[in-house]
Amino acid sequence: MATNEIKMGINLRQNKNIKNSGYGKYYPEVDTQETLTLKGFAKHMSDHGSIYSLDLIEGVLKKITQCLPELISQGVPIRLDPLGTFLPTCTVDKPLNDIPDMEGADPNDVVKGVHIRFLPYGVEDDNITSRRFKQEYCSLEFRNIIDTQEVMVDGKKKKVTTLKPVATAVAEWKAQNGQGGSGSNTGEGSQSGSEGGNTQNGSQNQATGFALTINKSGTGSASVTHNGNAVTSGATLNEDDEVEISITPAAGQVPTASVNGSSIELTENDGVYTGSFAMPGQASTLVINTGSTGGSGGDGGDGLTND
Repeated sequence: MATNEIKMGINLRQNKNIKNSGYGKYYPEVDTQETLTLKGFAKHMSDHGSIYSLDLIEGVLKKITQCLPELISQGVPIRLDPLGTFLPTCTVDKPLNDIPDMEGADPNDVVKGVHIRFLPYGVEDDNITSRRFKQEYCSLEFRNIIDTQEVMVDGKKKKVTTLKPVATAVAEWKAQNGQGGSGSNTGEGSQSGSEGGNTQNGSQNQATGFALTINKSGTGSASVTHNGNAVTSGATLNEDDEVEISITPAAGQVPTASVNGSSIELTENDGVYTGSFAMPGQASTLVINTGSTGGSGGDGGDGLTND
């Protein structure tokens, strides 16, 4: 049962990729709020009946932000029980073709980027992964339908995102279909950044651009995220948007993942495999095999069926 009385808003975005099996359906996105600074987080902690002063809490948090990247840069994962583990992973730039190529090779030419990954703790009462986190902590409510359109502004194409409250959309549908009601007083709105406004360039939440189809096979579980938000099959992302993958494979199996046929490097930690890739500048297909013995491939469904 959720312990947080403050609701987490869930927005809905329609899949407009006509080639995808989820075309026309509405997929959830978290209605993210303004990012809290370190000082704001420290104040939040001190206001929760803490015996420690704001300055002391802020000082400890600042020290963590200094020491954690230092250790991870040395290849040392940090597990902060019961929150989870911070660990380093890397993405490839130019893979080596064979063993002879390793002589004299510079790893800086092979590794495109090094990333700090977070792996939620998933053991017994301290399990805060996916469904358990939703069950224990989150109280959800629907808020808006998000729609992004291209408009011409001063001769240039810009993406404008509008928000329509779900209740308004339902009332309008009922009115149009003769089921009573004439709509809501809260008409169509729009947002800009995290504080609202008239327009948005499509960079918040999951930015629009290129469709990502996700095919999954196997009896294990997997989740795909971007900036902490779940990515479902048919979601649209901008080129170079970083997409994270977390896979818990079937017992005794090793999972695989690829995007447009190119393998994604996966790193194992406590039985969970993580990896990432930068969204290509085209409609793409992510294939995840969670480790079943039945081979690779995907189900071509509406998205991931496990998380």
